[in-house]
Amino acid sequence: MQSVDESYVPLTINCWPSVSGNETYVSIEYEASSMFDLRNVVISVPLPVLREAPNVKQIDGEWRCMTQEIPSWNGPYFFIDNSNRSGSMEFVVPPVDSSVFFPISVRFTAAKTFSDLKVVNVAPLRGGPPPKFFQRTTVITENYQVV
Repeated sequence: MQSVDESYVPLTINCWPSVSGNETYVSIEYEASSMFDLRNVVISVPLPVLREAPNVKQIDGEWRCMTQEIPSWNGPYFFIDNSNRSGSMEFVVPPVDSSVFFPISVRFTAAKTFSDLKVVNVAPLRGGPPPKFFQRTTVITENYQVV
């Protein structure tokens, strides 16, 4: 699904890098739509190769340092619901061009779709009683980026 209507965006992310002296300060905020509870959320921010992990000043949740991707709000235990629809993270790295922090990659799943379409019954092709069936609805991100 593609749209320019931001009301359809399940998770909005803002990133503000700024260089001050010999450091780059990066502030990241997320805000989730009340339309979905998001599961297995991972927000990955690219950085240049560093000698040390960034200095994380503040974070709502957990993070981990990975090669070329840093920091990541940690999944699969990161869950967004009514208790934490918004959050933030601040970290400091050596001075770099702000373009290195993009694109930010996001992964998540949700148990509800945009249309909330449901199968109510299954009809057999050759008559007879309707078969038993089970349905599971899941949204899985394939390519969700902040550029």
